[in-house]
Amino acid sequence: MICDDDRVTAEGLVAALRAAGHEAESCRHTMDVLRAAAAGSYDLIVVGLDMAGFGRSGAVEALSEIAPNTSLIAIHDRPSEIMRAHTHARLAAVIPRPVRVRDFMYAVACALKEFAMADPV
Repeated sequence: MICDDDRVTAEGLVAALRAAGHEAESCRHTMDVLRAAAAGSYDLIVVGLDMAGFGRSGAVEALSEIAPNTSLIAIHDRPSEIMRAHTHARLAAVIPRPVRVRDFMYAVACALKEFAMADPV
């Protein structure tokens, strides 16, 4: 699931995931990604942490609580802000805008590999 209010970015990332053989969809609203996370529908959630109303560390904490076994990747205009915060410990990657598809797909591969190799809880 790609949750970002930048429709062009979200659609581009969904297209890249589908081209690589993954199932993917996008949403533009926080509640949609929280519902999807609660349903356990996804192995990976990508969120734009600079979206209006999506409170950075609170968002990561909420997603971590709701979906503890789902890998999280963040997109942000200023990734250094996120990296300085404590929230980065739960994120598989923080990707700067504009998102380069090559960097994104590398982060996805690493996040999914990390998830597959995690110790059972």
